[in-house]
Amino acid sequence: MSQVLENCESFAVPYIDDIAIYSNNWEDHLKHVNEVLKRIGDTNLTIKPSKCKFAPNRTKYLGHVVGSGVRTPAEAKIKAVLDFPTPTSKTQIRAFLGLAGYYAHYVENFSVIAASLTNVLKGKVKRESIIWTKECNHAFEELKRRLTKKPVLYAPDYKKNLLSGVMHPT
Repeated sequence: MSQVLENCESFAVPYIDDIAIYSNNWEDHLKHVNEVLKRIGDTNLTIKPSKCKFAPNRTKYLGHVVGSGVRTPAEAKIKAVLDFPTPTSKTQIRAFLGLAGYYAHYVENFSVIAASLTNVLKGKVKRESIIWTKECNHAFEELKRRLTKKPVLYAPDYKKNLLSGVMHPT
């Protein structure tokens, strides 16, 4: 699907057999949908209309709810984070960090907060043996708290002045 939608990356995101099409305005959206449908037709691929959603205000996509200029984690994923038991092994820490890490961009300083958990995974100590410290517990609970307080990412408003920068390694 990525080959079919080559050079459409600025408005179409393929994932296996799903495609999310997004645009800044309705006029552009109609052009983008038309381009995607044309490419699908040109390659003799088919779509199942009953599985298509055209121009919803919000939709679930890859563990997120997207639309109306915002993106949030899906409720089921928030519940999975909230219900995650305190890890008792390296495998469970990895599982939690994998789940939480998928949503790291919602948590400011995620890697700093998670540092005590990732440090437990280092070293050649017995594979599943961990020492669960107060710092580990604080990091675990803090990540859960931050990920479950309805995190939202907003699309930038390009009509306003924006500040950006690039960091270069020295």
